[in-house]
Amino acid sequence: MLKAWLSALLMCLMMFLSITAFATDLPLQAKLEYVDNHGIPVNMDFSRQNNQYRIEVHLNLILYHLNFVSNGTVANNTLTPLSYTDSRQGKPYAYATFTNQTVQFGKNGDEPKQVTVNGPVFDLFALGWQLGVNNGHLAKNTYLTNGKKIYPLNNISFIGTEQLSVNSEMISISHYRLNRGDDVVEYAFAPSLRGIPVRISYMDNGKIYTLQLKSGLIDGKAIKTL
Repeated sequence: MLKAWLSALLMCLMMFLSITAFATDLPLQAKLEYVDNHGIPVNMDFSRQNNQYRIEVHLNLILYHLNFVSNGTVANNTLTPLSYTDSRQGKPYAYATFTNQTVQFGKNGDEPKQVTVNGPVFDLFALGWQLGVNNGHLAKNTYLTNGKKIYPLNNISFIGTEQLSVNSEMISISHYRLNRGDDVVEYAFAPSLRGIPVRISYMDNGKIYTLQLKSGLIDGKAIKTL
């Protein structure tokens, strides 16, 4: 009887350690460097302090500058965006602000649009972090905005796992696909690296862009992919 009790206790302990090992928590700060499918470097900075988060994405070339900023609150690893801005060539291009179940959005210079939604609304980058920290799970009736439109997200599907070399060690990354209107958005994230997005693929103005992680710092720890 003692042997059976010890066996059951050991099994419970192993299950607890397994769950703990895969628990994901947002980092306090992450500075990530990506490269897009045209070889252009893209930087993403994620930070959180108290119950606030901020995501900044920069693409800076000599004649071409893009800047995306997402701000909001975070509680129990749930991001709640409050604002999103898309700036190009140093000038505002599109935006979205979120208040309760109301979203105001639009292109700079156009008449603002306003819609009522029945679920959370994310921008492209905040959604990637939310997916990563929740292991691919999203709340019911989730929406995505690029500042120009609001898209209900449908048919989130798990594509599979892949192996990625990080700091010369192979880690597993999870790959998901979501329907955004008539096109798709794809994310791959690394559960063992605090759920950070390692790949983001999306369409803008008919063109497909894919950001692939190359290196970065996660709470001061350096990472590099090969």
